[in-house]
Amino acid sequence: MSHPTLDFKRAYLALRRALENTVKPFGFTGGQFDVLQLLMHETDIEHRELQRRLAVTSPTLTNIVDVLEKNGHVVRRSNADDARTKSIAITDAAREICYSAEFCDAGDQLVEQMFAGFTKEERKQFTKLLARIERNLDSLT
Repeated sequence: MSHPTLDFKRAYLALRRALENTVKPFGFTGGQFDVLQLLMHETDIEHRELQRRLAVTSPTLTNIVDVLEKNGHVVRRSNADDARTKSIAITDAAREICYSAEFCDAGDQLVEQMFAGFTKEERKQFTKLLARIERNLDSLT
């Protein structure tokens, strides 16, 4: 018999492995893609906010952003009011990759595999249940 937390963790780790395999041909790691995925939907995000949303330590995020910046995929910007505060923005070069037909197709295939055998209703229900789990667990902190 298994425990629900272990079941959830195994599913999460399987997703991370699949994500790594999906983005690797495009020159990204799963962690780098996590950052880019958030930045694709916002102009820029402060380092601290990215760290919070990704639930990673500051040194981990710094290492990821360092590589992305070195490869021309993100830029760091200083806050005009507080130079100690940095925000990160995606570059046009990274957008070109992340919005390419090949990249989108690879992502769609990953999602399709993840939900293989699910009906549309089951997919919707699953998403609702995940959000509910997140709210339940967030209420503990």
